[in-house]
Amino acid sequence: MCTVAFLPNKNKYYFASLRDENPLRKSALPPAIYNTDGIDIMAPFDGLAGGTWVGTNHFGNIIVLLNGGFENHFRAKVYRLSRGLIVKALLLEEAPVNAWHQIDLLGVEPFTLVVWQKQQLFELVWDGVQKYCQQLAITTPHIWSSSTLYNTAAKQQRKAAFQQWWATQPNLSKHSILDFFRSLKDEQDGFIINRAPTMKTLSYTLLVQDNNATTCYYHDFSNSNNSTQQLLIKQLSVAF
Repeated sequence: MCTVAFLPNKNKYYFASLRDENPLRKSALPPAIYNTDGIDIMAPFDGLAGGTWVGTNHFGNIIVLLNGGFENHFRAKVYRLSRGLIVKALLLEEAPVNAWHQIDLLGVEPFTLVVWQKQQLFELVWDGVQKYCQQLAITTPHIWSSSTLYNTAAKQQRKAAFQQWWATQPNLSKHSILDFFRSLKDEQDGFIINRAPTMKTLSYTLLVQDNNATTCYYHDFSNSNNSTQQLLIKQLSVAF
């Protein structure tokens, strides 16, 4: 939820997420397929609040969460609703971008969503006061760094490393993307961090989508457990 990358590659699209969290937080549940109200979703779930930071549904939508909006914010003591629960709710929608415009976010901590809907890419930002929506090109890669953990200089360093790597025309796979993330050796501001004792990169999730299915590769750094799940895409029933 603190580093997100979008990578197009021929007829496939890759969404990578690194989750930075307090290592003492209750362990997350690895990705699995769940059916709620007739909607199949595939996602890992937070062991504490019950929400998720990355997932997909059988409509082919993908949603990835980053903490914070455009810049770091002052944290309130209490918030009305967990951001991960908002992601969970939007995964039950056939048109999550449309639903996001309608949802009440007052009392919710600022966040950013990277959303894939009907072969379109969106950046949705809630800054604590106002919503912002931007559609992005799907022919070029994008990378995001959480504003709550990375200042402007760190964001620029990460983006530059990402662009330099992409310029080499990498052969994309779950391993090559993870190898890239591991290549920036900086425990404070690299992609895989260890700001002991309160903040650490706990997991790596990669969603790969083609025309028929979305495959989820998950690696838990705390126990080295790996898992793979696949969710078939159903025909969309409405026009947006």
